[in-house]
Amino acid sequence: MTMSENNHIPFIEHELAIFVRRAEATRIANLKYQDIERSTYLLLLHLEENGPMGIKSLADAFQLDLSTLSRQTSSLEAKGYVKRTANPQDARVNLLSITDIGQGQLSEVRELRQEFYSRLLMDWNDEDQEKFGELLQKFNQTVVKYKKSQ
Repeated sequence: MTMSENNHIPFIEHELAIFVRRAEATRIANLKYQDIERSTYLLLLHLEENGPMGIKSLADAFQLDLSTLSRQTSSLEAKGYVKRTANPQDARVNLLSITDIGQGQLSEVRELRQEFYSRLLMDWNDEDQEKFGELLQKFNQTVVKYKKSQ
C-alpha cells in the first residue's frame, strides 16, 4: 500500500493536531505545578530510570544537540535537581545524576500527573486505557526509529 492509498492518514494527522493542542492546553490549565517544565520532567525521569549518564548519552537519548542539552542540564544543576560527578571509568567525562531535591520534584510532579490522568480517563474501561497506552508507546517508538533513520 502506498501512502496515497492510505486513507487513514488525513484522519490521524487531524486527530494528532488536536491531541497535541489539547494536551498542552490541559497540561497548562489543570496540572498545578509551574516550576517544572516538560523537558525537566523527562530528563529527571530518564536519569531516575537509567542512573547517572553523561551529557552525550542524554543528548543521544533525547535526540538533541549537545548545546541544547548542556543548557538544559546547567539549569537543572543550578536548581539543585541534578549533580555532576566524575565518571569512575573516565575522569574526563562528567556523569549527571538526580539529587534528592530532583527526586522529590519528580515524585511530586509524577503523582500530580498520574492523578490528573486518572481523573481524565476515569470513564474509560481498563481495556481501553491499556490499549491507548500501548498505542501511544508504539507511536513513540515509531517516532524514535524514524528519527534515527533520517
